[in-house]
Amino acid sequence: MFPLYDENRSGKTPYINWLLIALNALVFFWQLQHGLSPAILMRYGEVPSIILQGRRLYTLVTSMFLHGGIIHLLSNMYFLFIFGDNVESAFGHLKYLLLYLMFGVVGGLTHSYVTYFYEPWSASIPAIGASGAVSGVLGAYMVFFPRARIICLFFYFFVRLIPIPAVVFIGFWFLLQLLMSGSTTGVAYWAHIGGFLAGMVVALMFRVYKALKKPRRPDYLLEYYYLS
Repeated sequence: MFPLYDENRSGKTPYINWLLIALNALVFFWQLQHGLSPAILMRYGEVPSIILQGRRLYTLVTSMFLHGGIIHLLSNMYFLFIFGDNVESAFGHLKYLLLYLMFGVVGGLTHSYVTYFYEPWSASIPAIGASGAVSGVLGAYMVFFPRARIICLFFYFFVRLIPIPAVVFIGFWFLLQLLMSGSTTGVAYWAHIGGFLAGMVVALMFRVYKALKKPRRPDYLLEYYYLS
């Protein structure tokens, strides 16, 4: 099951989403100029044992823009391209940028804590990638647009396009992250989980705030319309 696009048109031009994709691509090009140097990963990647000592906290941000290979980069940017424009439209440009970074930081901290306390043997390995931030975007998308249809390419003895509600597609994706979180595949699944939950919580709070801020009709008008 491979997502191709969503049928949910954005109401605004996603300048920030395009900027984030371009920045990730430019940083990866810079990495290639240095031969994907391990020294760069150690310097700018997020190392759990160092983070939890309160040192090099800037790497919670810089690590979001580093990737280990072209597939790693393309997979993250592809999901950001599909889902990010609508979330940017919902939050607004500046809020989206700040929240994207926040989702990534929360995902990074989640990964650091879980790794340090439950997998201490790997706490000195740097974590890189935008997946924590992108997972936050997915969490927010599921809250804002649960019924939006995601057009997926489905492979099972046949190939066909199938529309799947966002809450089903993203919910299934999150379930996979939970199931894989105990594996030792070298993927920071807890960064995905932390970022996703942060995106959901912020989107829920944002929806509640917008609902409370929405003006209501005075009671006497409601009574008038009811009696007339």
